[in-house]
Amino acid sequence: MVLASVADDYYTSEVDDRRTADCNLEKVEHMDEVIKVMENIAGRDDEKEDTEKGRLGIMPIDDLVWSVSNYLHTLDYIHLRAVSKRYRAMMNLRRSSSIRTFKTTDLSPWLVFSDYDRSIYNFVNPLHNNEKYLISIPEMVKGSRICFSKGGWLLMVNGLTLFFHNPFTRSGIKLPDFPNNRGAPFSGISFSSLPTSADCVVFAIKKQLDASMSIFFIKRGEEHWRCDSFDATSYLPLNRKQMGFEMDLNNPVFYNGVFYCLDINGNLGVSKQENDNVSWEVLAMVSGPNCGFIYKSYLVECEGKLLCVLLGHLGKWVRIFRLNDTQMVWVEVKDLGRHMLCVSNTSSISAVAPVSQMENKIYFPRLHEDGILFYSLDTGMYHCVGTTKHSAKDYRDTKVKLFCSWIEPNWSETSVKSLDWLSI
Repeated sequence: MVLASVADDYYTSEVDDRRTADCNLEKVEHMDEVIKVMENIAGRDDEKEDTEKGRLGIMPIDDLVWSVSNYLHTLDYIHLRAVSKRYRAMMNLRRSSSIRTFKTTDLSPWLVFSDYDRSIYNFVNPLHNNEKYLISIPEMVKGSRICFSKGGWLLMVNGLTLFFHNPFTRSGIKLPDFPNNRGAPFSGISFSSLPTSADCVVFAIKKQLDASMSIFFIKRGEEHWRCDSFDATSYLPLNRKQMGFEMDLNNPVFYNGVFYCLDINGNLGVSKQENDNVSWEVLAMVSGPNCGFIYKSYLVECEGKLLCVLLGHLGKWVRIFRLNDTQMVWVEVKDLGRHMLCVSNTSSISAVAPVSQMENKIYFPRLHEDGILFYSLDTGMYHCVGTTKHSAKDYRDTKVKLFCSWIEPNWSETSVKSLDWLSI
């Protein structure tokens, strides 16, 4: 493996033998000549000095490589730097402007987690066979825990302090301190839209010691959190049995203008924020999915529909249901088509798979050896990214990553004004 630092030398990558195969070169003129040059460069020894100048009659090779690098996606720029020590040194000295593309539609979500002392972010890229990247954590982020992720932004918590952080641009947005509310930590937290948007709302829910449900929310531009408490019990249809809403450790989902929460039994709760009022309702008209005992549940939006992913003990069974919001019933889903799901306690994301091999699969925050674990709806088995040898009916031989999330890479820069929470 090769280590390559980027820009401010806080970004390193463990790169496989693909070298420059993924470079986005479509905008560069003299394409055939450029590709030949890149192939020659990639095959050379890292330590060999290249004194050849402009063999193709276009420009010196170093200048040509530098020109190519300016048009690469950030991830391809990382791969190019990993070709040799010479390239890394050259690109450290010669910084480019903002002409590099930031398009990320061809990327899959990445698994992000911190190490034991929470000073380094680890990123694992399932698209590139568990390619790993490391980013050192800024001082303000150290010791914090990831709560939620959306659009490339992490929502972090450290005590009563919450803030947004984009690890790709190192941008941050501080939120007003969370109320010193006694009881258990919140069970779920999420936000409606990018924190730089004027309509961003942050929503948190937690069950209190008296079994009531407390809901907190704050809108961009506001200086204080709002809080309301509600009865956590509801009556289920048919037998009218009273049941408490047992919030699982999963993220609420902002869907059709409201926040939906999924409990361990597959029941849905919904909260609306209108003007200065907040409401909470357990949708008793929605019958829970017909499953065995549910050990883990996730909620995720996919193509404008609300899905729940339910797991049995050790993941021995996996079932997916879609909410029919016309008849308010759960309908089982047997095939995700071109989509992939990436689920975790803090953030669950759906995406159109960038390659066919990733379609119709659910990716978990679990590793088998060093590979990300996924469940294939085609085979009904668990497999591992990067190898065809692992195939199992459950996930007992895997390790779950704590303090982790899925994140959509986002290198888009934001204005200074948008980084001020009180500015709208």
